[in-house]
Amino acid sequence: MQAEAVAGRYAKALFESITDPAERERTLRVLSDVAAALETPTGPKTLVLNPFYSAKQRETALLKLIDLLGANTPCPPMTKRFLQLLLRKNRLNAIQAVTIAYGRLLDAAQGRISITVSTARPLDQAAQRALHARLEQLLQRPVGVTHQVDPSLLGGARLQLGSRLIDGTIRGQLDRVRRQAVEARA
Repeated sequence: MQAEAVAGRYAKALFESITDPAERERTLRVLSDVAAALETPTGPKTLVLNPFYSAKQRETALLKLIDLLGANTPCPPMTKRFLQLLLRKNRLNAIQAVTIAYGRLLDAAQGRISITVSTARPLDQAAQRALHARLEQLLQRPVGVTHQVDPSLLGGARLQLGSRLIDGTIRGQLDRVRRQAVEARA
């Protein structure tokens, strides 16, 4: 919980320092790309987040990663400085939480409903687009969807809309069956 609060403060500071709507969107894409790259067990994470390497080596690796990821979407200068700050403050390991918090701030500013979708396995791009379109159709409002992978769910999906939770996972179904069995015995 404390880590989420810290991530929220960093995300809010970054969000408020950027005023251009297009740059805010680019920043979210860059944060998402960096978070995804650092989530892989091998690759940039082994260098960028490894305290065995000097601060200068880790910063050089981070900047190289940003440049490689920015081939399609150039990284705004403020975002690059922000990522360097996270690295210097040893907060880059919270990049996923910062990205989620930043995305929620962007959604709120644009009048979108923020939804977190958790699945046992990653959804391919076509499934993500179809889910996004269906949610917009059902809610009749623009939505901002954040995808998370949680292997403990076994299958299905869990949607978080603000304080509302819609659990259509196998894990959720098993938990409900277990609760009903316990209540039946009592």
